[in-house]
Amino acid sequence: MRTGITWLTLTLGRLALAQSGAEAWSENHRSDGYRSFTGTTTPTWTEAIDAFRGLADAHHGATLTVMGADDNGQPIHLFILHDGTTPHPDSLRAAHKRILWITNGIHAGEPDGVDASLLLARALLHSDQYMGLLANTAVCIVPVYNVSGAQQRNSHSRANQNGPDAYGFRANARNLDLNRDFIKADARNTRDLLKALAHWDPDIYLETHVSNGADHQYVMELLTTHPDRLNWALVELLETRVKPEIQAWMDRRGHLMCPYFETVKEFPEQGLEGFLDGPRYSSGHAGLRNRIGILSETHMLKPFEDRVNATFQLMLGTLAMMDRNGQRIQEFREWSRVSVAKSDSFGFNYVLDTTHVEQLPWKGYRAGHKHSAVSGLPRLFYDQSQPTDTVVPWMDRFTPTFTLKKPKAYLIPQEWREVIARLKLDDVPMEVLRERSTFTVEYQRIEDFSTVRSPYEGRYLHYGISTTTEPGTYEARPGDALVPMGHATDRLVMEILEPRSSDSYFAWGFFDSVLQQKEYFSSYVFEDIAAELLARDPALRKALEERKVSDPVFAADARAQLDWVYKRSPYHEPGYRRYPVVRVQ
Repeated sequence: MRTGITWLTLTLGRLALAQSGAEAWSENHRSDGYRSFTGTTTPTWTEAIDAFRGLADAHHGATLTVMGADDNGQPIHLFILHDGTTPHPDSLRAAHKRILWITNGIHAGEPDGVDASLLLARALLHSDQYMGLLANTAVCIVPVYNVSGAQQRNSHSRANQNGPDAYGFRANARNLDLNRDFIKADARNTRDLLKALAHWDPDIYLETHVSNGADHQYVMELLTTHPDRLNWALVELLETRVKPEIQAWMDRRGHLMCPYFETVKEFPEQGLEGFLDGPRYSSGHAGLRNRIGILSETHMLKPFEDRVNATFQLMLGTLAMMDRNGQRIQEFREWSRVSVAKSDSFGFNYVLDTTHVEQLPWKGYRAGHKHSAVSGLPRLFYDQSQPTDTVVPWMDRFTPTFTLKKPKAYLIPQEWREVIARLKLDDVPMEVLRERSTFTVEYQRIEDFSTVRSPYEGRYLHYGISTTTEPGTYEARPGDALVPMGHATDRLVMEILEPRSSDSYFAWGFFDSVLQQKEYFSSYVFEDIAAELLARDPALRKALEERKVSDPVFAADARAQLDWVYKRSPYHEPGYRRYPVVRVQ
């Protein structure tokens, strides 16, 4: 049992549900043969947990545990459907079961998955038609992940959404969007989820959402870990098995589903582009752990019951796909792990390839403009009485802006304990040094970067980062962390520790203290020192003169010239803008 995870297994047994909020709620949310949901309300957090607890109490093949805690201190539960096998990952693997992980309510204002998961649990426990799907697969369900968001219940924060009558709020108690937190792990929710995912190592990660954006006929938009950021083995699995089989399942059941998209211009017929899910997102992070992430994005304007039913069917379709391809999933994941460990380089900071355009079949609504009663100006509207059936330009190819070779290892000085602790959440192999050691390394210095003007998810995110490198030696001390390469987590480590990476810990501000210069000079004192330095170093004098010739503004600024000499002198502090993590060569 992993340290730091509290597994409070609740009492099992076949107990009848007492009259409770959960029972009252369930009476108003009936299903027809576990195929359809009706109603316009979703349970509160307490009602949802009571409903899952009732199922666990009544069925030997279901268990409710506590996975961790929200930032507000409330427990985050995990409901496990295990077909009677001991509800522990080792036992499930020994029984040759795959694991599907479902996270609901990461954005608590998007509760479709909460209701769909209750429908799924009842179907798998009560229906002879569906319970066979648990023969080869266990299902781990987080009923409500963003507990503090769910407790901010309201009816207005999702202005674009068609029901339910009341729902939670997008952010958690610290006002963090938990689906932008998977790399930086600022929320307690995230840290506990990462520990749980490392413990259970699910084969497929599924997360439920409700979309915003353009109007169309589709009830579901499907987002998966983008294939351009996946290892080749998982790309093969995703493109030949996962997506086609889930799409076929949804088609057979009459739930229109399209890829998740962003509009290029104002409305879909003008062109669509795919979404690249970086490591900050759950599906992007899943790819770095050699698993496929799936996000269900039901359409905000469709009736709540249609959205819940589509989410339920997506869950069933994913389970059916896993049942048919269990052995393949295991093999392809292992090939991915081995391939990542053996790879000598990875691409970073992917951008859309606008030259690669395909044609995507599209079922939309005719879009146009009409007079705005608010501004008096033209406004966009969709005419749902005029459905369209056409093809639209589709761009979904992404390419890296640069590639980096693996070092032998990274060395993290022990003073950067927050970085070391977060790597441990993902079970990254590392060695805490016990004695002094000297390493041949490559240092990086931050040359340039930009920063967002206002905080983004609690941090001033850096971007456009450039560095220079220089060889050297590093005198490691006992307590420093050595992170060797050659493991399945190599790409995750490089995404975190390479400062130029768009979701690196440098980009997220973990190393901001090295960006502040601590010592300066008085011009009237340093004038004489600078003159002496230039007299002793003709090359330095020549470089200064060349800079003055090429830059008239610089040539007219005495302080800037002194600063230029200062930064190239032994008086300038060596740690200024030197990135603390070093590459071992």
